[in-house]
Amino acid sequence: MTLDQDWALVKRCQNGDAKAFNDLYNKYSGKIAGFARKYLGDEHHADDIVQDVFMQVYRKLANFRGDARFSTWLFRVSINACKSKRLSLDRQKRIQDEKVATKILKTLPPGPVEEIDQDELRLEIQQSLRDLSREQQRILLMKTVQKLSYMEIGRVTNQSENQVRGKLYRARKAFRASHEARAKAA
Repeated sequence: MTLDQDWALVKRCQNGDAKAFNDLYNKYSGKIAGFARKYLGDEHHADDIVQDVFMQVYRKLANFRGDARFSTWLFRVSINACKSKRLSLDRQKRIQDEKVATKILKTLPPGPVEEIDQDELRLEIQQSLRDLSREQQRILLMKTVQKLSYMEIGRVTNQSENQVRGKLYRARKAFRASHEARAKAA
């Protein structure tokens, strides 16, 4: 086995040395955050991943035998944490898509729409939402589902009200175009 530069720190951590754990955190937290940011595309979720990873490391470090380099093991823990977070976010997104689809169905005027199978229409709406960029989906969901004002959305996304208005306009336009294209294809 190649010499692991971190082995001495790991052994000190396993013996209860909090400073050694802090040294490992300082050495790797930035790298994990950078990886998580690229993997998830979100600064806040990246911070959560760093915390989750080091909580797991703290709990499992006593069982680390050194069969692989510490950095390799830490990277594997980081990948697994990112994958779990991505699955969780995707699940949340599907739930939000269903809520938006239901809200949109409720706002449609009565008439021929009532004759269409509601599940089919809900699926079409979800598919049209998936055609939008993540930012467009997020802004559209904040406005339609969470009923946030332009100013509130601006605070959440660090944008001006005018930027939010423009992006929401483009998101609605893209949604409408996607939905109409699906209707023509059907």
